[in-house]
Amino acid sequence: MNTPSQAFTDSATPSRETMIARAEALVPAFRERSAEAEKNRRLPDDSITQMRAAGFHRILQPKRFGGFELGIGTAAECIRTLATACGSSGWIANLFIVHNYQLSLFSEQAQREYWADSDDVICSTVSFATRSEAVKVDGGYRLSGRWKFSSGCDFASWFIILKPGATVFDWMLVPRSDVVIEDDWFVSGLCATGSKDLILNDVFVPEHRILSIRELATGTTPGGRFNGMPMARLPFSWPAVWGIPAALIGMASGMAEAVRQVLIGKKALFSGEKQVERVANQIKLTGALTEIHSAELIMRHRLNELEKWAEAGGPPTPVDAYASQRDASFVARLTGKVAADLALMAGATSVYLGNPIQRFQRDINVGITHVSLVWEEAAENYGRALWELPPKAIRG
Repeated sequence: MNTPSQAFTDSATPSRETMIARAEALVPAFRERSAEAEKNRRLPDDSITQMRAAGFHRILQPKRFGGFELGIGTAAECIRTLATACGSSGWIANLFIVHNYQLSLFSEQAQREYWADSDDVICSTVSFATRSEAVKVDGGYRLSGRWKFSSGCDFASWFIILKPGATVFDWMLVPRSDVVIEDDWFVSGLCATGSKDLILNDVFVPEHRILSIRELATGTTPGGRFNGMPMARLPFSWPAVWGIPAALIGMASGMAEAVRQVLIGKKALFSGEKQVERVANQIKLTGALTEIHSAELIMRHRLNELEKWAEAGGPPTPVDAYASQRDASFVARLTGKVAADLALMAGATSVYLGNPIQRFQRDINVGITHVSLVWEEAAENYGRALWELPPKAIRG
């Protein structure tokens, strides 16, 4: 297939190093556009074009449909790198990557429909419904309702919708033609993600475009068997949860560099002492960078472990099964602390809207509220496993 994303590629699958280098090459342009993106409450078309040309959405996409199958570690490093320039760009890159992996777990028929016209396809998802109804009919369901937080929806050709139910939350795939997008995305952070509402009115979803949450949770999806990717043997959330922490780490890194730069040449108000010569600032910045580095090490260790478990077909112990969620939630919590510390260090002039420091802080503050990263619930399940108690479900 001849597609726009092949502008960056040759006949061979790009390496991990190549993909990270592509992300690094886009940092200056994404940083330059970050204020415009926030003002417009969506990423610029040029940024989306460059993401697609770089092939980020293909990182976890099956090779049989033009993807690279490079693994979650490569995905996380690219997401982290882009987020150092623009938090919303890192966030959207994560979703485009993870959603195409999620598509690879649907039935073969659904995948062939999704990639029927091109292997350069982007998807968005929604999971939280303010109102919803799924009625069983011959051959599938009729789906109606309103769902929130469809990040990157302006650029998506397909949508994965969470099927409503008292105890079962299956995923349902629908084309853009079946969806109405309503813009209510007026928020304090991650503004450029364009995470608008989706409205569906009596949309038919055939059975082959429905993916069981049980299959996702147990690593037994039909698409996983069809494509044969080792990662699909694991519960979907174990690797997928890491895209957002990777973006948060990148935002914290970008914020730390912005603080470092703003203090160069700046003097204390009353003493006239150079800010960079103040011992307190030297210690504070060192502490922040050390915590960011710690978060990176936790992420890389966990992703390496996940890739080993994927090859082996599962984790070594029941306790290990809760480690991914625990570590991802802890990293998110740690980046929130770093952002608060850096904001205090930067001082009052950093609160002006033209200063990227405040944008990074607001983006991090919004990002850490994501339902997949509730520290107390992840820690509780891990703690229960230590004493061989049954888990409590993560609540949305």
